[in-house]
Amino acid sequence: MKKMFSFFFFTIFAVNVFAQQEPAVKVPITIDDGAGASKTLHFGLDPNATDGIDVQFGESDLPPYPPQGAFDTRFLLPENNFSGTLSSWDDYRQADLPFTGQKEHRLRYQPAFGTVINITWNFPHNSVTAVLQDIITGTLINVNLADSGSYTVTNPSVFDKLKLLVNYVNIIPVELSFFSASIVEGNVVLNWSTATELNNRNFEVQRKTENSDWQTLGYVDGHGTTTQPHSYSFVDKAVNSNIKYFYRLRQNDFDGKFSFSNVIEIDISAPSDYSLEQNYPNPFNPRTNISFSLPKASFVKLIIYNQLGEVVDQLVNQQLETGKYIYNWNAKSHSSGIYLYELQADGYKQTKKMSLLK
Repeated sequence: MKKMFSFFFFTIFAVNVFAQQEPAVKVPITIDDGAGASKTLHFGLDPNATDGIDVQFGESDLPPYPPQGAFDTRFLLPENNFSGTLSSWDDYRQADLPFTGQKEHRLRYQPAFGTVINITWNFPHNSVTAVLQDIITGTLINVNLADSGSYTVTNPSVFDKLKLLVNYVNIIPVELSFFSASIVEGNVVLNWSTATELNNRNFEVQRKTENSDWQTLGYVDGHGTTTQPHSYSFVDKAVNSNIKYFYRLRQNDFDGKFSFSNVIEIDISAPSDYSLEQNYPNPFNPRTNISFSLPKASFVKLIIYNQLGEVVDQLVNQQLETGKYIYNWNAKSHSSGIYLYELQADGYKQTKKMSLLK
C-alpha cells in the first residue's frame, strides 16, 4: 500500500510539471506526398528548450518508423549526432531572446501512395529564413527558404532525410492580437492592437509592391511596457488603383532591438460584388488572414464558429464603407480543428471552412 501511494503521488506531480505550454517562437512547415497524405511539423525557439524531448512544449518521442507504403514525417532529434532513435513532430531549441544565430533540424519522411514529397513553408516574418540541404554533401539539394513557398523532392527514396538550417536574425516574438488592412475612400487604413507590450518604443509602418522593395511610410508611438491592450491605426493616402500592396510592421524597442509582424496584402480596386475569400494561409498556425469585399457601405459581421456551431470569436461587428478588407485572426488560444468563418452584410451571407493545425 505504501508503494502504491508513492507511485500515484509521483504521477500526479509529473503531470503538473510537464503541462504543455507554447514556446516563445513556433514556426510551421508542412510535408505531403502529393497524394493526399500530409502533416504539419513545428520548429522554433524557447529559453527553456533542449535538444531532447521537451514534453512541456508538446514534443513526444514517436514510435519506430513505419514500413514502406505508409506515409510518415518527423524531426530526428540530435541524439548521437542525429543518428539516434529520438523523433518528434515538434522540435524546439534553446535560445535566450533576442536571438541571432542558426539552429539545425533534420527532417525524415516517406510517401504513401505518392511518388514525391512536397515541403511547404510560411515563415512569420523576415527574421526567419532557412536552407534545405541533403545530408550527403549538402550540395545535391540546396534550397533557400524565405517568406512562403514550396519545394518538391522528386526522388524521396534516395533523399529521405534533409537538413533544415534555420537562420534567426534578432528574433523577438511580437504578439499582435489583431492586424488588418482596409480601403476607405481610396486610402488604405491599417489597424492593429496589442495585448501586452514590453519596452515598445514605436511601430514603423512599411510597404512594398510586387515590383519594389520595402519602404518606411511613417511611425506610430508605442506604450513602452504595459499589460493593458492598446489599439493603433495608420492611413496610407499615397496609393494608386489596380496595384497590389504589401504591408508589415517593424516594432522597435528603446534599446535598438526590433522585430517584424506578419505581412498582409491588399489590392486597390473598387469591388463590384460582395465576396468572401478563402483564408490564407490554410492550414494555419496560429494566425491567418480573412479578406472580403463590399460594393457599398454595409453593416458587417465577421464571425468565427467551431464545428459545433458555437461562436468562438467575432472579428467585425460594425458599419464599414465600400472597399476590400483584410482581417488577421490569431487562434493561439484555440485547439486544432476545423473552423467556420461567416460574413454577413446587408442580406449577403457566405461561410467558408479553415483548418487550424498546431
